[in-house]
Amino acid sequence: MAPHLTPTKRAKICMMKKAGYPNASIKAALIGRTDVTNRTIQRVYNRYGEKENFYDVAPKSGRPRKLTAHDARVAIRHLRNSSARNATELRQLYFPEVSVDTVKRELRRNGLEAHKRAKVPFISFKNLKVRRDWAASHLNWTVENWCAVTFSDESIFRVFGSDGIEWCWRKSGERLDPRFTKKKVKHGGGKVTVWGMITAQGVGRLVRIDGSLNASLYRDILQDDALGTFHDLGLDPQDHYFQQDNDPKHTSRIARTWFDENQIDLLPWPPSSPNINIIENLWDHFDRRIRARSPLPRSEEELWAALQEEWYKIEPSFIESLYQSLPDRVRAVYEAKGGNTRF
Repeated sequence: MAPHLTPTKRAKICMMKKAGYPNASIKAALIGRTDVTNRTIQRVYNRYGEKENFYDVAPKSGRPRKLTAHDARVAIRHLRNSSARNATELRQLYFPEVSVDTVKRELRRNGLEAHKRAKVPFISFKNLKVRRDWAASHLNWTVENWCAVTFSDESIFRVFGSDGIEWCWRKSGERLDPRFTKKKVKHGGGKVTVWGMITAQGVGRLVRIDGSLNASLYRDILQDDALGTFHDLGLDPQDHYFQQDNDPKHTSRIARTWFDENQIDLLPWPPSSPNINIIENLWDHFDRRIRARSPLPRSEEELWAALQEEWYKIEPSFIESLYQSLPDRVRAVYEAKGGNTRF
């Protein structure tokens, strides 16, 4: 029966049909339903006209589902509260009498789809509160306020690409085709570690870090290249907040002393918060620019040369868009109660 009718409307159709009312009058009496046809009226009367139970539903053909609607709700609840991580665990722990494919079909039927878990920073309960409190204290910051902040960080770039999964579109049987493989070499193929700084006016200096970065070397970078960036761009460092994460090298006594001596204010930064730091987005953008080069860098020296060239080509409009996003980033952290956000 095409349109679904409530038991009350079924009863009304049958009563009026028995009383001899024409179909037009029956349709008019079904308030709120304009989709009922003459054929529907006749089918309702044929099925329920001689019955007293208008709730009765004819049995459906085909094999009944192995998992009921209640089972589906239970399965979804277990996935939501993490008592089961996937369909395999659901079947092992709660539905051993059915196959994993049956569980998957029922989940899809209820609107769920399988996806790779997003990789996000672990945030402890303590840091959740710290992040939320920090966001609350910066909720009223405008883009103009954020433009008085400079962002800095270190990043590693590898000769043979990132360490993450790379996707490709290919045909069956082309798995080892050189066009669709990710090249790797023993011991990683080389890498370049850099320190960079950005401002609302554009990129600052990019520094290559040879060996390990310690507190003393970090102080030298601040002295030569952080101050150098302010000088290059004609900015007064005392009119800006300096942002850095809570790496021990950044928070060392040597670094704190340098900031005090140069009268540069540090922006308090919450722990486990790369999703707020816009320079993390710039590193991703920067890495894509390097990987788009043809040919790709084949050595550390070629990579360093490419990094320097591409760094100063980063569009000011891209950096502007990152600064424009900061109020939304802060609000997202606040609304997530310190949890992870989409940024």
